[in-house]
This record gives sequence, structure tokens and C-alpha cells, in this order.
Amino acid sequence: MANWVDFLSLIVTVSVFGGVIYGVVFLVQSINEGLKSTKESLKQKGVDISASGVSVKTSKRFDREDYVDATQRGLIKTMNAASFKRSDSIESSSAPKMERGSSYSSTKSAEEKKKKKSVFAKNK
Repeated sequence: MANWVDFLSLIVTVSVFGGVIYGVVFLVQSINEGLKSTKESLKQKGVDISASGVSVKTSKRFDREDYVDATQRGLIKTMNAASFKRSDSIESSSAPKMERGSSYSSTKSAEEKKKKKSVFAKNK
């Protein structure tokens, strides 16, 4: 026959398991409520989150022509900023041309290069 200690341990065990189950259920409900309130606040700002994905509400509609126009404007700005577009007539009138010549190191003879001593070479 069971005595009062067995009943007391049964009550304690059931209450511990019940408390853990209640805690898990409460935690899941609070997380779901937080998600729901976050979705509602984002929906008011124009972002709708669903199981199929995210949609953003905009105040303007763009079609293919708007995208092409924007791309062309960017291309024209890039071409205007590039140096290859400038013609020779503009360069010749605004800046003097410099003649290209050989550098000193490329005109040295082979003997002059051999005469050059390094830091670690023996002095004669």
C-alpha cells in the first residue's frame, strides 16, 4: 500500500512536469505574439511578410522605359567623365604637347651598367 510520501512525491513530480510544459507553452505563445506584432508594424510601413516571400509597397511605379532612361543617364554621365571621349583638338588647344624621349637608364651602355658597383661588391 502507498503511504503519504509516495503521494507527495507524485504531486511534486506532476507539478514539476506541468510547470515545464506550461513554461514551454507560454514561451511559444509570447514568441508568436511578438512575431505577429512585428509583422503588423512592418505591414503598416509597407513591407508584407508571408509564407511565399516578402513584398514591398512603393509609392511609385516603374516600367521598362523608366529603367532604360535611368540606365542611359548613368551611361552618359560615365562617358562624360571618361578621358577617352575627349578629342585631340581640345587637348592640343588647352595643353602643350610633350615629346616622348628615352630615359637615362635605358640609354646607358653595357659598360656603364657593369661599372656600377653594388653595396656588397669588393673595392679594387
